[in-house]
Amino acid sequence: MNIYANLKGCFAVLLGKLGWEDFFELNREGVFKSFFGLVLILPSFYLVAYVLQSKKNSEKYDSLFEVLPLTSITVILFLYLLSFSAMALILAMIFDFQDRLRPWLITRHWCIVWLSIFVGIVFYFHSLGLIPFYLTNFIALMGFLTILIVDICLAKSVLSLKNGTAILTGCGINLVGLSIILTSLN
Repeated sequence: MNIYANLKGCFAVLLGKLGWEDFFELNREGVFKSFFGLVLILPSFYLVAYVLQSKKNSEKYDSLFEVLPLTSITVILFLYLLSFSAMALILAMIFDFQDRLRPWLITRHWCIVWLSIFVGIVFYFHSLGLIPFYLTNFIALMGFLTILIVDICLAKSVLSLKNGTAILTGCGINLVGLSIILTSLN
């Protein structure tokens, strides 16, 4: 597994370049590796949640365990990260493109891994005092909106959907993910 090739592949598929398939392992093992990549970004999500919760309460905490209930956050993150896979499977069955399901899962997972790593690094720099919170929060918001753009671009590149259908697909996928996050906040 060459993670840098996956990064190049993410840019290639998002830009709609031909030959993006060469950068990914589009087999069963590649699907498992992409799911493993989602597990590896959990610390990035924990850091983001820790910083946001610390700012919300205007307190400094000595450890992560004082501010975050790790079990519930882990369950919420798994539901959020797996919501795409469930929606992709449903859409693939309804619109009959099961042959494109595996590449769609793999490319989306790796795009989210790289995006989450970037946002996690920004929050890490904030925790070191190198970036102000308003800029960090803005980058996090842009990262979340980028997920919508990623889903639209992948629907166009991987599934070969037209613009309107790709936008509807991306919005539907993000609606489900956002619903999970908002439901968990209550």
